[in-house]
Amino acid sequence: MNRRSSRRLRRVVFALALILLLVIVALALPSLIGDERGTVEPGELTRIAFFDVGQGLSVGIITADGRSLLFDMGDRENAVDTVILPFFRRYGVQQLDYVVASHPDQDHIGELATVLTRFPAGTYIDPAIENTNRAYLRGLRVVEEKGIPARRARRGDTFELGERTRVEVLWPRQPFITNSDGEVDDNNNSVVLRVIDGDVRILLTGDIEKEAEEELLALDPSALRADLLQVAHHGSRSSSTTPFLDAVGARDAVISVGADNSYGHPHRETMQRLREAGITVYRTDIDGTVVFVSDGTQIQPERQEGTP
Repeated sequence: MNRRSSRRLRRVVFALALILLLVIVALALPSLIGDERGTVEPGELTRIAFFDVGQGLSVGIITADGRSLLFDMGDRENAVDTVILPFFRRYGVQQLDYVVASHPDQDHIGELATVLTRFPAGTYIDPAIENTNRAYLRGLRVVEEKGIPARRARRGDTFELGERTRVEVLWPRQPFITNSDGEVDDNNNSVVLRVIDGDVRILLTGDIEKEAEEELLALDPSALRADLLQVAHHGSRSSSTTPFLDAVGARDAVISVGADNSYGHPHRETMQRLREAGITVYRTDIDGTVVFVSDGTQIQPERQEGTP
């Protein structure tokens, strides 16, 4: 073999070795960039956002395959335009597959009509509790005017939200819980959803209080098991009892609450019960909008730019 042929052979061998090295690095890269909670692939994430809407509640979900759900929408129009809808638009959502109103209290459904007017919706769900709240009635008129299919939420209902994501309705059921005056209790008949994303479970509780928690525990405590909990009623003293928290067994929880609110939310006793349960607590009044990401096997807070 002459010198020219020898040099050409060395170049070919070197090029093949370089290609092989690049292939090995590409295959190993996912495990190198994962963290201690497991590898999370950007294209396979389900996002759960607890929006900062002040003293109210609004939770948005976008599944790994682009399906979407909005659970309550708070009572601040500017939050709809600056926080809620931009979250969905950022990830290419063009229609909310499901809009769920947990119950007809102003701080949960005040902007129902706004959301439904400004963004297409596939299906509307609520507990169908009689109520004279004008914001709620305006929202129902928009549902009717736009011909949005409407469903009553009842325990035992389920629906699919993407290929790996299913939603279970755990509450309410009839007969509804009533207060001391014999009237239907809005808070205790809030819609409770368990969102199952692969092996990950998220529990959304609206404003349920001790009475509803006790009934849910009596029915099936195992159905409450979740990795991430929306703390009921903004951290009210009358919710998040120790038996309920024990049944849920969440590692993380989010309290949607307004800064310096007049209700004293979250109550110090509730915070103490959450601490005793070993739950890491996030608060929208302190942390702003809180976003978690799930890869179907594990769930963790989404890292923001500039955080370690």
